[in-house]
Amino acid sequence: MMTPDQVEEAARLLAAARSHQPIDELPHSCRPQSLEDAYQIQDAVARRLGETVGGWKVGVATAATAAFCAPIYVRMIRPSPASYGASEVRLIGIEAEIAFRLGRDLPARTQPWTRDEVAQGATMHPVIEVVDSRYHDMRAVDRPQLLADNFSNGGLVWGAAVPGWEKLDLRHPAVKVTEDGAAFAESNPEVARDPLGALVEFADIMNARGGVKAGTFVTTGTLTGLVFAPREAKILADFGALGRVEAAFPA
Repeated sequence: MMTPDQVEEAARLLAAARSHQPIDELPHSCRPQSLEDAYQIQDAVARRLGETVGGWKVGVATAATAAFCAPIYVRMIRPSPASYGASEVRLIGIEAEIAFRLGRDLPARTQPWTRDEVAQGATMHPVIEVVDSRYHDMRAVDRPQLLADNFSNGGLVWGAAVPGWEKLDLRHPAVKVTEDGAAFAESNPEVARDPLGALVEFADIMNARGGVKAGTFVTTGTLTGLVFAPREAKILADFGALGRVEAAFPA
């Protein structure tokens, strides 16, 4: 468990790195060793920056890793079509995903949440997660350090709510992404995801963190993998019947 001073030092370094002066890694003296350490640093960075959390990205549990979540700041969550200036994001990583917007508060409680409970009143949206990092090379640092840096989140662009989503098969959505009209990325029809299951895992993680409020966006994992776009790119993610999402990155 990190001490408060260690948490604040890590938060200071990551907050300063948001001025587009990335760091190689956190020093051993304030490097997180666990999910709990990373979550404390996430909270400390948000306090230091004066940011409000409006969404979360969630990674589901696997045989090798526990489920996790990382905050997305309100000012970086935008409706489609959206743009992000060069002063806002250093990298331009693109991930097409399904996200939910909670329709009810999910307060902390002892018992796990059910699928019906978390789905109550929620809306479902096609989204583009904009990936960014406060490290020079995010692939060169360990998982707790990535999580301390909001798991490389930069922003979130959301499309219109999909009516009747509860009756749709969300495990195999077809997505095609273009950059300036040219093919850029697409979903793998052989890879199945359970977006609502990811939302349930997120709700249970937040049981230990004080719960979560209605109106919060929750992303559920990339459908297309992570691809990087150049500055001045215009990205279109076409989810077919689920809608389209556009993001631009002017110089």
